[in-house]
Amino acid sequence: MKKDLVAATVRVKSLARGEIDRMYDLFSEYYQNHTRESFEHDLLEKNHVILLRDSRTRVLQGFSTLLTVTLSKSGKKIIGVYSGDTVTAREYWGSGALGIEFLKYLWKLNLRSGGTPVYWFLISKGYKTYLLMARNFATHYPSIDRETPPEYRQLMDEFYGQKFGGSYDPASGVIRFTGVACALKDQVADITPDLLREPRIDFFQRRNPGWAKGDELACVARMTFWMPFKYALKKAFKVRTR
Repeated sequence: MKKDLVAATVRVKSLARGEIDRMYDLFSEYYQNHTRESFEHDLLEKNHVILLRDSRTRVLQGFSTLLTVTLSKSGKKIIGVYSGDTVTAREYWGSGALGIEFLKYLWKLNLRSGGTPVYWFLISKGYKTYLLMARNFATHYPSIDRETPPEYRQLMDEFYGQKFGGSYDPASGVIRFTGVACALKDQVADITPDLLREPRIDFFQRRNPGWAKGDELACVARMTFWMPFKYALKKAFKVRTR
C-alpha cells in the first residue's frame, strides 16, 4: 500500500508532550551531535510547526518548524519566515505534502500582509532543502543563475548576522559553528558523483563544501501571490507527461 502524508500547521504552544517526544525521536533518527535541550530550545523559539502524519494511521512522520518575524529591506517593511528543524521519515521521501502546506502558509501570510512582501529564510546543511527552494522559488539566493543583488545580500547579512553572530560568514554566506555541530547522519543525504551531474547540487556543494560536518548555507527566497498556482500547474503537468 502506498504511503502518503497529510499536513497541518499548528502553533508550537499547542503541541502535546507526546508529539514533542515523537518529533525528537524522528530528528534523532536522521541527525547527530545534538541534545534534547538544544532541540527543544530551537522548537520553542518558533511560532508554528507543520506536522506531517501518515494519511492512514495518523502517526506523526515528519515536521518543519517556522518563525515569523518583521524585518526591513531597502528601508521598507517586509515579513520573514525562518525555517528551523525539518525532518521527514525516509519511507515518505518524495511526498509533496510539506511543500504544499508550506506554500499555503506563505500564501496566507501574503494575503494577510496587505501587500507587505514575504520572504523565506532558510539554512541548508543538505542539498535536498536547497533544491526545494531553488526548484520552486523563481527569486532565490544564492542562485546558480545570477549573483545575489546587494539589497538581498544586505538582507541576509542583517538577519543571519543577528541570529548567528560570528558563526555567520558574510563573505561566503555560510554559517560555521564552533565545536562539533549538529549534522546529518551518514547516508541520509550524501552527495554522490552521480548527483553532482545535477548543476544545482554541484552548485550547493561548491558553495557549502562543509555541509557534511554541519555547516549551513544561508539562503533567502521571495514569495509571490501566484506561486501556489504555478506549483499546482507544474505538478499537474508532471502527472500528465508520465
